[in-house]
Amino acid sequence: MTERHPTGTYVFGVMKMEVEGRDSERFGAIVASAVATLDKTFASEPRLRTRTLAFAGAHLTPGAGNYAPLDFLEIGLAEKLERDLPFLLIVTEVDLSSSSLAYTLALPSQLTNIAVLSTRRLDPEFWGDAPDPERTAGRLASLMLHCFGHLNALHHVSEPTNVMYALEGVQDLDGMTRLDADQLAHIAHTLPREARERSTREGKPGFVLRMLFEDAGVIARAVARANPFRLLAMMPTMLAAALSVIVVLIFSAETWDVAAAVSVPQIGTFSLMCLASAAFVLYRAFAFDTLLSRDRRLTESGIVTMAATILCLILTLLAMFVLFGGLMYLVIITVFPERLMESWPGTGEATTAVDHLKLSLFLAAMGVLAGSLGGRTDSRDLVRGVLFITEET
Repeated sequence: MTERHPTGTYVFGVMKMEVEGRDSERFGAIVASAVATLDKTFASEPRLRTRTLAFAGAHLTPGAGNYAPLDFLEIGLAEKLERDLPFLLIVTEVDLSSSSLAYTLALPSQLTNIAVLSTRRLDPEFWGDAPDPERTAGRLASLMLHCFGHLNALHHVSEPTNVMYALEGVQDLDGMTRLDADQLAHIAHTLPREARERSTREGKPGFVLRMLFEDAGVIARAVARANPFRLLAMMPTMLAAALSVIVVLIFSAETWDVAAAVSVPQIGTFSLMCLASAAFVLYRAFAFDTLLSRDRRLTESGIVTMAATILCLILTLLAMFVLFGGLMYLVIITVFPERLMESWPGTGEATTAVDHLKLSLFLAAMGVLAGSLGGRTDSRDLVRGVLFITEET
């Protein structure tokens, strides 16, 4: 048999990833105590069990005193695949950077089924109080449950004692100690779907097509959560590169010649080629590369991650194409006088609405292609954060 199916047991991996290693014994005890709390919480779900792991020697470079959580996520993707884990929580003792908050405690990624958590600010000693390992472990357990809830599509609630409370500070974790019966039932119901643990080593094209069909809803929700319009707003270099090329081209007589000479199908084909090329460039720049395990297994979760990433990038580029196409059409009909449209092109007049449409599509396509090349220099962490991170906790 070439395809591996779920066995009925879902392993919830907790991986200790020490970076600075200043107090390994204490860190290990805190994680062990938190995992014991998780085991008690999920005692009523026999299909779910925890497994504590360790990743030694993570050589990461801090920036401004903290570490990029997406570096941990990239390591976690490979380890999750090799260790055959449906869910993985990475726990580190160092501070994690944030793109929008003063600090972050954890970053769950529902798309990859991985969450990255930090114990750094959970310890009361960090805030000037006496060290309290028991309290730190309790906070870590609450944070683990909160992240695992996000990996299983649980939403925030307004009850401060619930682990899915939308916490605002570290102190909120002290009261977040329970999951209600409905939430536990939801996790039990969604475990097979959210685990996405099927894999194969042969018949990969058919496996890919079947997973894309069966997980279409998961992929669509991941794209909606990433929001292509928000991603576009996070890539100023791509927008600037596209606009600069368009401005140069629109004042070139040769560009107007193209608009007057080519047909609408030719412009449409050219636009599709530009969109496809731009999507490939951005995918290579921002996607995580891990798709196959060491034994050449192709996994369901890898396919879902890849498909959601590609679709989100395509929709982002399509949004930019429509934006610049509409903007250029408006500029053409309002800024350029008709006499110039009659005399400027060397292949004939370009005064009709169809000519203006062809010119707008050509400019937008060139802008998308140029923008993708410039967009490679946008922050990888920022773009990957939009693509892969569910929330900053």
